[in-house]
Amino acid sequence: MIQLLKRFYFPKIDLETKKNIDSESVNSIFYISFIAAVVEAITLLLVVITEKQYNRQLLISLGSMLFCLITCLTGNIIAYRMRKNAALNHKSVTLFKIVYFVVLSVWSIWVSYRQYSRGEQLLTFFAVELIIVCFIPFRPWVGTALMVGVYGILYATLYSIDAAKGINTVNYIVLACISIAGIIVRCQSQIRTAEKTVLLQKNNEALEFLTRHDVLTKLRNRKALDEDAAGLVGSPVSASMIDIDYFKEINDTYGHTVGDDVLKETARQIEALYPGSLCYRYGGDEFLVLNTLANTYDSESYSFQASCVPSRKILLSIGFAEGVPQDSCQLFDLIAAADARLYEVKRKTHSPEFGGHDRRRRP
Repeated sequence: MIQLLKRFYFPKIDLETKKNIDSESVNSIFYISFIAAVVEAITLLLVVITEKQYNRQLLISLGSMLFCLITCLTGNIIAYRMRKNAALNHKSVTLFKIVYFVVLSVWSIWVSYRQYSRGEQLLTFFAVELIIVCFIPFRPWVGTALMVGVYGILYATLYSIDAAKGINTVNYIVLACISIAGIIVRCQSQIRTAEKTVLLQKNNEALEFLTRHDVLTKLRNRKALDEDAAGLVGSPVSASMIDIDYFKEINDTYGHTVGDDVLKETARQIEALYPGSLCYRYGGDEFLVLNTLANTYDSESYSFQASCVPSRKILLSIGFAEGVPQDSCQLFDLIAAADARLYEVKRKTHSPEFGGHDRRRRP
């Protein structure tokens, strides 16, 4: 039972869920403050226009409405600035919500005190607390503490007037309990909604990644190349087409699982050779690198030792071409030129003059 209450009152919330809840809280305060400010401004204007005699009570009422208007506008402005900030600070948002709650609750207690003194109902207080319960989520223990505090302060205030004879104490306690239950349920609902939203966002991001990246090497794929092409037009571009030498022999000798490991290690080596470049798995054991900066590696060959094949070095042949494509067609012509150059390199490196097929056995 204690553990259940602990989880209920002190729920564990991950960082992404917190960010989502904070964003929704700020948005709620932004819109609620704006609506409340508009309503209060219209009410204030109507009172000023319609009232012909100003007395002390009326001036106090006008001051009260003006205070509420200023508070709502201030909350709206702060929430607006927070919305512009992509990285919301959780502590700042929590402090903002608490201060907003306290200021509006204290104002509603003061207004309700005046209403009670005139024999009127405590509509302002209950309206403010209802808005907070419905639209501003708090952690269960925080919301409970705040609600107990404001309901207790109001009751003590009314008790100091006439021992709270003008209200039904039992009903008042019931309303307080309902408000506390409401703010707890609101928080739990917000947490579940935020968790589902975060999960959906992560799934969408993963799906987006998979549509533009090769599953095995995590490099960009041909679809990504088609989408990236437009952004490379008009800029100096170097294209490097890279092929793993004797890759079929690696698969036949060590198996396709080792071959996959070689592809993954090759992808990491290429990203290290061409930092900041667009790296693609072009197909099979062929890779493409597009670079709009100075080419970081322009040799026709490269070798490295892969942990999955300790008995031999992994050899790469590289074909290189550069130009300033004026449209996507010219960019793909540039890639074709790099591919043609790659096969020239492979014919040369595989020739007897260069060492032929014995080259693959070098440690």
